[in-house]
Amino acid sequence: MDMTSDYHVPLSLTVLAGIFLALGAICMLIVAGDIIWRRGWESMMWIMIPVYIINAGYMGPLTLYLYFKYGRPSKPVSSEMGQKATGHCHKPTDPEDLEKVADHDLPDSAPHSHHEAHRKGHDSAHHEAHHESHHDSHQHHPTPSTDPSTTHDHHAHHHHHHSSRPLLATILIGVSHCGAGCVLGDLVGEWLVYGAQPRISGQTLWPELLIDYGFALLFGIAFQYFSIAPMAGEWGPRSVWRAAKADVLSLTSFEVGAFGWMVAYQAGIWDYRLDMTTWAYWWMMQVGMLLGFGTAVPVNWWLIGKGIKEPCA
Repeated sequence: MDMTSDYHVPLSLTVLAGIFLALGAICMLIVAGDIIWRRGWESMMWIMIPVYIINAGYMGPLTLYLYFKYGRPSKPVSSEMGQKATGHCHKPTDPEDLEKVADHDLPDSAPHSHHEAHRKGHDSAHHEAHHESHHDSHQHHPTPSTDPSTTHDHHAHHHHHHSSRPLLATILIGVSHCGAGCVLGDLVGEWLVYGAQPRISGQTLWPELLIDYGFALLFGIAFQYFSIAPMAGEWGPRSVWRAAKADVLSLTSFEVGAFGWMVAYQAGIWDYRLDMTTWAYWWMMQVGMLLGFGTAVPVNWWLIGKGIKEPCA
């Protein structure tokens, strides 16, 4: 990309670029507005809020479909017992949270008559006697296995087969994580290169690829970490390592499509003449992200299928 070039983008191309960029911005506002309206931070995993908003900027209608079909938060409740996702993407599964909600719905009044108190005592005694009669037979039943590998396999089976969304949607939402990291990494990297003007072989394109990739990894692993850690209930180096294992390969496959297109349009189509301050440049970046999303789908399918990447992440 030659910043000294006097090349001027045709007006028709600028208008076309503006249309697609505006469409992405509108989709971002739709998702952000709906999350704010529904107070999504109370009922969905918070890291999914920026993931959906950022991906709407380049995936547009597809992200809108995924969000409204599978990721939209529930309507806000009037009581202070708002749902809060602590082990799942959108719904509360923490036993303490569920118990609080259940207790909140129970009436506070005590029995109002001696007859009702007597009936409750009789039922309790009958239940205790019934429980005692079956105690001996129950105590000889085999105890479920507590082997860690068995427990892990059961958790993985439950996670995969009891999800309310199809596998393809799970894959696409998984790709959205590395997509959000790539978008933020490219934004930071592009503007750093634009300001510092580092060059390799006389061009800034090659430093762009290196710097963009570094920041994309940083943001991508962060997005993955804040998805894995709440679900596992483990905040620390182990979750960082799991996030890195899940996201490095995923994000690299994403950048294959994105960077391939960057080289194609900057070096091949415009011969390094397209300035970063033009709308056409960022439209091309938008197209690159779309292509990167496509190249990341097969890898995410494999990662999730092998259990390396959390399907809810």
